[in-house]
Amino acid sequence: MIDIINKEECCGCNACTVICPKQCITMPNDDEGFFYPEIDKDNCNECGLCEKVCPILTKRKDDVVRYKKPLVYAAYNTNLQVRLDSTSGGVYSALAEKMFEQNGYVGGAVYNEDQTVSHVVTNNRNLLSELRSSKYLQSYTNTLFYDIEQLLKKGEKVLICATPCQITALYNYLEHDYQNLITCDFICKGVNSPKVFKKYIEMLEQEYNSKAVKIKFKNKTFGWHRFSTKVDFANGKSYIKDRYHDLFMIGYLQSGNFARPSCYNCQFKGFPQKSDITLGDFWGIENVDASMDQDSGTSLIMVNSDKGLVFFESLGDTIFKKEFKMEDAEKGNLAMNSPLKATNNDRQSFFEALDKMPFKQVAKNFFPTPSFQLQKVETILRQVKYFLKYCFSIGLSLPTWWLFIKYNFICKNVENSGKIKFRPLKYCRVSIDKSAKLILKSGFTMGVKQVKSSHLETRLLLEANAMMTINGSFEMYCNSYIRVIKGGKLILNQGFINENVQITCASHVTIGKGCAIARDVIIRDYDAHIIEKSGFEIARPITIGNHVWIGNRAMILKGVTIGEGAIIAAGSVVTKNVSPFSVVAGIPAKVVKENIFWH
Repeated sequence: MIDIINKEECCGCNACTVICPKQCITMPNDDEGFFYPEIDKDNCNECGLCEKVCPILTKRKDDVVRYKKPLVYAAYNTNLQVRLDSTSGGVYSALAEKMFEQNGYVGGAVYNEDQTVSHVVTNNRNLLSELRSSKYLQSYTNTLFYDIEQLLKKGEKVLICATPCQITALYNYLEHDYQNLITCDFICKGVNSPKVFKKYIEMLEQEYNSKAVKIKFKNKTFGWHRFSTKVDFANGKSYIKDRYHDLFMIGYLQSGNFARPSCYNCQFKGFPQKSDITLGDFWGIENVDASMDQDSGTSLIMVNSDKGLVFFESLGDTIFKKEFKMEDAEKGNLAMNSPLKATNNDRQSFFEALDKMPFKQVAKNFFPTPSFQLQKVETILRQVKYFLKYCFSIGLSLPTWWLFIKYNFICKNVENSGKIKFRPLKYCRVSIDKSAKLILKSGFTMGVKQVKSSHLETRLLLEANAMMTINGSFEMYCNSYIRVIKGGKLILNQGFINENVQITCASHVTIGKGCAIARDVIIRDYDAHIIEKSGFEIARPITIGNHVWIGNRAMILKGVTIGEGAIIAAGSVVTKNVSPFSVVAGIPAKVVKENIFWH
């Protein structure tokens, strides 16, 4: 019979409650919000099954054969949308999709309505968006082990992803490996208190006066390296702060004082692991192979078994992968071999304060704060350095300084939220009609030169009632010309246009985030002359999706939509819609390749 005296000796896997034939074990929460087994001793027959299934008490010697040293890969999902929506590189999603294709079942952690986390196993691929991404708090497995066992006995294929201790508990429960079972664990830093997380969410719900409806840890709005926490609310508002400013992540990553007690003495570190595949973030990949890091997430995959290798290799071109050495992965992943360490010994005081104070006050009292000030100083220094560099690039050019002052501080039809966002360089020419609008939601640098001594002009013309909006940091290289004709609307998201690009907008042109537009490209939604024929339209909108690469001398003509991640080959003339992640070439442009990812 299990008797929890030291809480460090229970990982909360719930295997004991499921195995108990008398159903006399429950898992109530303690005062820290973690669940521990409680035995109804009057009904217990002392069969010992709970002890045999416990991953901490029992180290089984079974037929689970694993490599002594895993095969190590860096990889990412070739579907950029999936990759950006994932915690690291989106490889778990690729594994799950492959299992769904084989009519199998997939298991993982999902949020409940009360913002707790539970494990489920399902054959509904529509739940994949809920299953992917880290949750960073203890999940309740409920009847997961039993459900998986029943599926396996029926011959169903199952992929399950869980913590290393939960995977070990699963094998203890099953008593042997199944050929139709693929197990994944991950590099675990520790599971946090559901109670702390709920107090954190309550704080945000009070601030936003609305219920949280979607939570995403390691959101990539600011990139993978500077990952953030994003919470969407029922009233349509969203909270987002990066790892250095979000209170929950500061407490987790810098304080480490509200994880489960067993995590500080984790017995599931190192290798070989029980799972077929171990997942994680390949932190430090930029120092090993910079081509594998585009700041949108790179997964670390460690294959531990023959069965895991066969399944991983079956992913084919749904992922891009490279093999590396174990030493390459260990440098940036200390949690691979070392358990979590708390920075102080005030755990009891922390949880006592949590019962009495708002979460924000508790965080102020107990979480480290130097990083806040350091981040502010670093931000100010970066801004000063950038401005000095900009001033040096302008030099004594009075016309350029006049443009800078006029369109940042004087011109009333330029909206910039009171911040300096218009950055013209030498030899820029700007003409904005009094009825036109230039909306600067982010920085707009005009006239970027590769040859610094070049005198090539860069031109911007906004005619009557025209509107141009900059939603993300955008660079316009020299000798380019943007013309927004009377009544036209041009929207530019984060990206750039290279030298000698021409954009003519009379209707509506939108260029998505992260686009690379090469030299001499022409984007034109306007014919300029009328053809006398039924149904003729002189102008029709152009929409260019996110992360599109438009090659040298290509032309994008009116009425075209280009899907996300597409590539327009050099010299192509695009007259029809282009599917996402495809390559088009020729005059007129036609699809030559599909399912292509570029960086």
